[in-house]
Amino acid sequence: MKKALVFGLVALLAACSTVNKNTLSYKLSKVNGEKYLTAASMGATKDAASKNAIAEINKRLTAAGGNGQLVSDIANHSFIEDTWKDKATKQYYAVAALERKVGKQMIEGEIGNLDGQLDGLSKLFATSDKFGAIKTAVKIQPLIEQRNNLQNLYEVLDYNGQGYQAEKYVYLKNALYDSMSKVKISLKVLGANSNVLHSHIINGVNEMGLSVAINEPADISIDVNSEINEYPSKVVNGLMWCRGTTTVSLKDVATGGIFATFSKSDRQGSARADEAVDRTMNSIGEMAEVEMKVRITNYLAKR
Repeated sequence: MKKALVFGLVALLAACSTVNKNTLSYKLSKVNGEKYLTAASMGATKDAASKNAIAEINKRLTAAGGNGQLVSDIANHSFIEDTWKDKATKQYYAVAALERKVGKQMIEGEIGNLDGQLDGLSKLFATSDKFGAIKTAVKIQPLIEQRNNLQNLYEVLDYNGQGYQAEKYVYLKNALYDSMSKVKISLKVLGANSNVLHSHIINGVNEMGLSVAINEPADISIDVNSEINEYPSKVVNGLMWCRGTTTVSLKDVATGGIFATFSKSDRQGSARADEAVDRTMNSIGEMAEVEMKVRITNYLAKR
């Protein structure tokens, strides 16, 4: 029995924790696991159990490939393989199945279309201009993310957990990483609790695949300033508030031009003043991180 099938059986048993395990194992053994992806569930009626089992199939697909139209279309090919009523629990149980080949063929079609786009863009990496290659990388990045989601979905449907022609886009992932890592960032964070903001900004830089300039010129400088105001609640006794604001400035070092400036503010409360401050700084840090990634990405795409 394959590892994927063993894992699936454990998940199915957990989903139907009240059923006789021998009965469920027997019902599942009647289904060809190499041919079908299966899921089981229960309900107060046969119809409810069937709907819940189909929903379990959809849940597994969604967890791998996201909540998109393709996942929905694949899940629509699910059907009920078996239903029964447990005499002890008086509950109805159902086993749903989805033919692996059908789902895989649908994914292969989507991957083919996506790989066609990626192949076209990959030719632009031949440019010797660093920022020209980065523009291409910015265009390719969301397509690579889609390709990864399709690959994850394919692996769920494949009996052996194998992906589909992964070697075709490994070089693109490497080219994407190499191009983005050539963008060097310098960072200066000032103000109260700057260490919290520093961590969030560095995390955003790392997620984008950019590099922090060390003993070398930077391409983009990030200046972050913060202010906080702590005060007790006038309504709730013992509650401490902290209001914080961070301002972020992004500058193209080569041109000297500031291409984005934005501020993020929030207020958080706690019985402990230090906890209120920490919550506030993390909140504005997360918002600044998200906004920074959008602003830098948009700038690199048109620089």
